Amino acid sequence: MPVQAVIMASCSDGENLYPLTEQMPSVLLPVANRHLLSFQLELLERAAGFKQVFLVTEERWLSKMSTYVSETYKGPLKIEVIVVDEGAGSAEALRKLTPKLHSDFVVIAGDVITDIDFARLADMHRLHGAAVTALLKEAPPRDSAIPKKAKELDGIDFIGIDEKRQRLLHVESAADCDAGVSSISQSLLQTYPHLQIHTDLSDMHVYILAHWTLQLLELKPHFASVKFELLPYLVRKQFLSKNNLSLPKPGLSAQKVLGSYMSQALAMSSSPAAAAAQRADNSGGGGFRCCCYVMPPDAGYCVRANSIATYTQANLDVARGDRFDKASELAAGADPILSKEGNFALKSFSQDSARGFGVEVGGRSSVKKSSVGPHCRLGAGVKLTNCILMDHVVVHDKVTMSNCIVCSNAEIGEGATLKDAQVAVGVTVAPGATIKGEAVDHDREEDE
Repeated sequence: MPVQAVIMASCSDGENLYPLTEQMPSVLLPVANRHLLSFQLELLERAAGFKQVFLVTEERWLSKMSTYVSETYKGPLKIEVIVVDEGAGSAEALRKLTPKLHSDFVVIAGDVITDIDFARLADMHRLHGAAVTALLKEAPPRDSAIPKKAKELDGIDFIGIDEKRQRLLHVESAADCDAGVSSISQSLLQTYPHLQIHTDLSDMHVYILAHWTLQLLELKPHFASVKFELLPYLVRKQFLSKNNLSLPKPGLSAQKVLGSYMSQALAMSSSPAAAAAQRADNSGGGGFRCCCYVMPPDAGYCVRANSIATYTQANLDVARGDRFDKASELAAGADPILSKEGNFALKSFSQDSARGFGVEVGGRSSVKKSSVGPHCRLGAGVKLTNCILMDHVVVHDKVTMSNCIVCSNAEIGEGATLKDAQVAVGVTVAPGATIKGEAVDHDREEDE
């Protein structure tokens, strides 16, 4: 099991979460009143082997991230905050971390929520002496009679795996394909006649990487991203001879570097059967292996909260409390606000909702399938469905909201109706306003 992990808190899709990320890094956004970052840390804690975590962020978020590490996080992991240039990619961050990483390591996107048993990935990586082992999530089956629309191809990958669903053989994004058609070499098909090409597998941006890949990154300074450059390069090069992988140090051939690495990988195999399998894999052209762990749709929970839709869904899923621990909801005796006369918070929330500390709710209000953050105040006759309210939000009487996200310190005026809307930090929505399918930031507030 690797003992070091890198969480890419700076490389998440913060722009896709606008206006939520105007004043907050995406990893510190609340998910059912827990920080998004807490789910990656919990994953590493469950793995029982990780000791050190490097949290990669940008200068503008350094203060908030440092405060989280020093004051909020209470777990056993040693966390070090690493600052990279704004817009730096994951591969660029790894170059900066090279002196601090001493063996195989894990890279995790800062928006992943999963309950996977991480030991399964680690076992596969160790058994095969892999250059990389990637976590893939299989989508639920869809009606084959309904063709995918062109816009649905945006952001998907063409992923090729072997019949055992363990070896990663081909990776190509739809954006790089000609007219949405992925090209497979004849030699690959001859070697793996049962190759399976999928568009229903999502790369979850969770990787175990061999330590020697850091050397490759030093020799490929133009690589900015693990997913878009390093991973496809490794997948392609695994089928070539060792001499064709550019990993030389001064005075040391690529073959010697890879030969030394593979010898170490074989020595680490715990059983004669595993060592024999490794030797078989490395006979012939390929000098190393790229692996994947495919998570079936019914095998557990795995999502990237990197868009408004997936972030909302993650909140609703965690709020149910059946897969993850949501933030503690204190009883009336422990939360004096709940005992306040005229506070109907205990009666207003459905079981599949999350309630923060110090929430006040007026009479005849209902909160269904929603997450309401600490110190929010809801008036009388308020109706919330599939909504996320961050901390210190004020919602006046007779407001109706569905599928909405309201950021910290925002205020929703009396009688307003909001659907599929996002309200930025500190914004006031006028009484009686009707908003549908919009992001309400301070610019829009000034226009009203």
